Amino acid sequence: MKKINRRRAVFAAAATSFAVLLAGCGSTVSGSSAAGEIDIRTLAVGNYPTTPLDLRATYEHSSHDGAYIAAARLADAVVSGADVDPSFSYTALARSGTGYVIAAAAKPVLDANHLMLSYSTTVSDQPRLETLYIDHSSGNSSPLEGWENDPAATTFNVTVMQFPGEQQAQAAAEGIESADFGVAPADNARVSLDKYPAAKAHWRPGIPSMAATLSRGQYAINVFVRTPKAEIDGLKSLATKIFDAQLPLLDKTPPLSRRDILYLDYDPADMLRRTLHPGDYPKPSEDEVTRTPRGFLHTLDEQAPWKRLLDDNGVDMTSSTTKGALLLRARDPKSAVDLWSGIKGLIKDSAEAPPGLSAATCAQNPKPNRASFPQGWDFSDRYVCTVYYDRYVARVGGPQLLDAQQRAAAQYALLAKAQYL
Repeated sequence: MKKINRRRAVFAAAATSFAVLLAGCGSTVSGSSAAGEIDIRTLAVGNYPTTPLDLRATYEHSSHDGAYIAAARLADAVVSGADVDPSFSYTALARSGTGYVIAAAAKPVLDANHLMLSYSTTVSDQPRLETLYIDHSSGNSSPLEGWENDPAATTFNVTVMQFPGEQQAQAAAEGIESADFGVAPADNARVSLDKYPAAKAHWRPGIPSMAATLSRGQYAINVFVRTPKAEIDGLKSLATKIFDAQLPLLDKTPPLSRRDILYLDYDPADMLRRTLHPGDYPKPSEDEVTRTPRGFLHTLDEQAPWKRLLDDNGVDMTSSTTKGALLLRARDPKSAVDLWSGIKGLIKDSAEAPPGLSAATCAQNPKPNRASFPQGWDFSDRYVCTVYYDRYVARVGGPQLLDAQQRAAAQYALLAKAQYL
């Protein structure tokens, strides 16, 4: 990876201000001081870097890496639970790709129509049951990828797919429905949605679920709904509500060409440069991207408490880095403090904070070894720390408390430096 030295023009102008920050409020220096700033030179950051990544390395465009950025962009345009109804507060599954959510018989349809991007999310009004797994080797669609929810739960899955052109999207939508219906043609029955007559749908009478597929421009949208009772009117009503919420989001999200994907910006909102990145070079992945609040909600087991915090504090952008940190940008510094305080309340247990850093708090992770809690910063970590600076709130994780404390200190120092560099 080629090293670079960007933003040279601002270095000289920022030097005086940055010196004030380093000196701390207890020293006498010329110029105007910043009251209450911490001398970041005193923080125990271990071996973690505190310089923005874009000053250490440059992102080199590739179609492979661009696909991850494009998928995150698409996720921002896929409905979260609350977009449909506030009762849908639990994420059962969310990821790029079609996985088990599209019947195996339909996979050739996707290939034939040159599927470019896809994102799938499954939400429910009840938590996912971690102890119940059913083998779906039959080839039927399985929107929970084998994990099954409480039979009393209402659950839906949305999978959005982008194709090179409108004809391919329409052919794919029709082909998915035909292939899925054909898995059990003797048992399935065709269904129509009054508001969306172009949608292709079916259900198995007596079974409390239904699938529907619709194309919109270069997008194909596959919806799966399941309710406690096998009532077709309720299933149709829920599917219609999902399309009502989903289609306007796609209308505001122009499809990408393959060239567009190649040249997507790694850090369009200057968030990743502020996010702790232990590595030496940018490497987009499902864990290393920027997201809007909607896209971020897909990564959470329980969406409702986080959505309240995001909305109340005007969070407009998030980012995460692989084995690094999660970063949230609030409306203003006061909102960041309120957000930090609210996030602290999500975990009841506490642990010792990093020495000399009053803007941080630490706790024991209540769900270690959970990749979905949430992505990017605590894949399997025992401890988590939350820190704020200016408009930003960050969370880091570590297998040992000392490691988490050092990460929190490094993240704070990085946020401070990024204001000037």
